[in-house]
Amino acid sequence: MISTLRLRAERADEARKVIASVVSQTHEDTGCLTYAAHEDAADPLTMVLVEKWASQQAIDEHSQAPFLAEAMSRVGELLTAEPEIRVITPLGYGTSDKAVLR
Repeated sequence: MISTLRLRAERADEARKVIASVVSQTHEDTGCLTYAAHEDAADPLTMVLVEKWASQQAIDEHSQAPFLAEAMSRVGELLTAEPEIRVITPLGYGTSDKAVLR
């Protein structure tokens, strides 16, 4: 999964703190293989979360976590738009050890 978040300039530091908390708590979720926050090099107000989960069940459980619901209620007012969430599937092109996120 890839989630793109566009932060409000005047509240960007607050948004980053909420997102950092979500990342830390998500790392404790069963089935979380990767949950990494990135900042767009060309636009520091755009953050991208890259996620990898062991199963759809793990994603579903994470989606229902109370800490995530609380964070989403807070972060909504800190963003300029709804988060853009994409579920992606690796294609495995090239060398197998470099073709997928680990």
